[in-house]
Amino acid sequence: MGAMDYLRHAPRMFIKRGPPLYLVFFVTDRCNARCRHCLFGDGSVFPDVASELSLDEIERLTEKMGRLMFLLPTGGEPFLRQDLGEIVGAFYRNTGVRNVVIPTNGSLTDRVLSTVEKVLSSCPEITLGIDVSLDAVGEKHDEIRGFPGLFSTAVTTFRELKRIEEKDPRLNVNIESTVSSFNDRLLDENYEYFVRELKPTALFTLLTRGNPKEPASLNFDIGRYLKYAERLEKGLLSGELSGYRHFPFSDFINAKRIIRHKLIARIVGENRFILPCYAGRLGAALFANGDVYPCELHTDMKLGNVRDYGYDFREIWRGPEARKARKRIRKERCFCTYECFLTLNILFNPLYLPRVLLHWLRIKLSRARRC
Repeated sequence: MGAMDYLRHAPRMFIKRGPPLYLVFFVTDRCNARCRHCLFGDGSVFPDVASELSLDEIERLTEKMGRLMFLLPTGGEPFLRQDLGEIVGAFYRNTGVRNVVIPTNGSLTDRVLSTVEKVLSSCPEITLGIDVSLDAVGEKHDEIRGFPGLFSTAVTTFRELKRIEEKDPRLNVNIESTVSSFNDRLLDENYEYFVRELKPTALFTLLTRGNPKEPASLNFDIGRYLKYAERLEKGLLSGELSGYRHFPFSDFINAKRIIRHKLIARIVGENRFILPCYAGRLGAALFANGDVYPCELHTDMKLGNVRDYGYDFREIWRGPEARKARKRIRKERCFCTYECFLTLNILFNPLYLPRVLLHWLRIKLSRARRC
């Protein structure tokens, strides 16, 4: 992936009109885990599996979508779709997207490995991230995820992916932990295990949100979250964690993560609007049945369904429901802790650029001192 694949989107820092740059695509509603903190664990949002967009429909959709900067195929468990590699390929060919990150619970080792190999082979300019979810160590992780034996399988998946990463720098293999009331006391223990036994390049967190299967998961201690975030920052600056390295502007993403953790803790602590949200302008959510929303948390703002518009995403994006959603988000000064769109809100907000540059410089200087 070249620098121009990013720089072509730079004007959107000042001009927020146009197609979305960042798409979160729930490729499937299916999941083989029963996570206690699951965002849609109450079952109130996802439609029937039979209504999932087919590969042919996704091909048609991507042909009319416009250029994307970033794609997050998620679920459910995205690797339950046997055609996930072909889905990524359709977006790669037709939208020009070059940065794709896929989260996984790590349960389908062979499927994950074969799909990754397929994507790397068919998409030569891609930067592919696979984020393996590990919330705790051993049986505690299995308990949180409602899946006996998952921890062992996920660790195997992670280690096998690292073998591919060693041969192909286009692949970034990371560990993501969802912080909830079920594991906020275990974060330091997790860190020690991850760094000692798995040696990841990057660790990062998601904070429980939405309408989780067990509402008690929202009773996390934000102080513990922030303390863990500070440890991640120290790990990056000390070299214990290397962070992203192998694509243009990767240290901007590393710097953004430092800012994002602190921003999330502040949003939770103060429970108020702090910076503008670009959902519906720079970011979009596409559900498995073709429904389009400005954000996965705003299912009260359906913009349309791609099947009703001849798979022309741009028509939905320019339509009256999209205009109403953007106006409402601005007027209500919408705020939340949704990490994906906070990435947009930080990187494409000119007022935050000095902060990003400051942490970028800290990372560069700390790396130079270790050389």
